[in-house]
Amino acid sequence: MPEADEKGTHSPGNSLCVVGAEALLILLPFVVMGLVLAQKGEFSKFAYMPEWGVAASALTGLSMVRFATGLLHARTPMEGFAWERVLLLFSIIVVFAFVPSLLVMSLVLLAETPSTYLAVLQIVLFLLALFLFISLGWAGEHVLAEATETEKPRDLKLIRTHATGD
Repeated sequence: MPEADEKGTHSPGNSLCVVGAEALLILLPFVVMGLVLAQKGEFSKFAYMPEWGVAASALTGLSMVRFATGLLHARTPMEGFAWERVLLLFSIIVVFAFVPSLLVMSLVLLAETPSTYLAVLQIVLFLLALFLFISLGWAGEHVLAEATETEKPRDLKLIRTHATGD
């Protein structure tokens, strides 16, 4: 039995699997849209879709929410933790990822033919948002899982009742 299971702690790998599964589900519509556009012979439109900006802004917001939720549910105070650093991190994310992704999405929607620069920029912002979602989401999920971990069914003792005849 792995050491983490024996001690009742949550494995960081499990948290990464949870966030990774969610990230794959977010990528799924893009795979479908890419396949459809390729089938129609219009794959060149793939990078120009405004959906990249929608997904980037959603992923950025979700990464901050998941990270903050994990920190708020921490069972024990974390050594060296400072809310001021979290606020700075969130401000940096809003200024350099969240607002730019919404702005680029707006420009893509307004342009009759979006420029290659906007297409590349929105995909870069999407990849940044995906990185933030996986990294901050993983950290938040791990802390949250540690805080909410309960006894596993295999650890529960059988309760004898009069109905079972034991």
